[in-house]
Amino acid sequence: MRSKRSPAALARANSTPFPSMGRPPVDSARQALAQAFLKRSVKMLERVSSSASSEALKSALSSPTDVGGVASLLSDLAPLGVDLSAVDPFMEAMARGAAIKQELLTSGGGGLTSSQASSALGITRQAVDKRRSRRALLAVPNGSGDYVYPACQFTSDGVITGLEEVLRAFQIQSPWTQLSVLLASVPALGGKTILETLKSGAIERATAIAASFGEQAA
Repeated sequence: MRSKRSPAALARANSTPFPSMGRPPVDSARQALAQAFLKRSVKMLERVSSSASSEALKSALSSPTDVGGVASLLSDLAPLGVDLSAVDPFMEAMARGAAIKQELLTSGGGGLTSSQASSALGITRQAVDKRRSRRALLAVPNGSGDYVYPACQFTSDGVITGLEEVLRAFQIQSPWTQLSVLLASVPALGGKTILETLKSGAIERATAIAASFGEQAA
């Protein structure tokens, strides 16, 4: 067994909401696609940055991540009347979505990489992957083929008791939506969040509330 480290400490050490991961080996076909995407993205960024003010560019550069910088720039441009549809008709919506996800993960205490979650729990990375697969851990995709584990689900002793029951009770499938629900104040729980309710020991109540989300769409 590996020695455990505090999940909060690991999340603080992880300075980016979407941590950069080691790049896996790529074959020639994938490399060609990556280069084509890079070329196209650079042209887009040139068009967007040429429309941005000095203030917007400074704000984007102050972001701790590359993704956050792009999202910040796009979200700053939209309210100023810059026609983002000239670049891409869905760009404004995508920028808002990226910013919301970053804010949500920050509200959840930051994110742990798979390796950091392994260290926090004192188990192997493969065991972490298995827990995610069986919905015993909440993980959100980071865009590079790996996952980020919101720190709010961890305690100094491991994972919040009852979390697995809650995750399996969800009818909503999006992990981002699940995270949002876990962190939201629920009137039926006296204004507490589902995570706070779990920590108080009311597992059945928290699970019932989680199961009720999305049932109308099911």
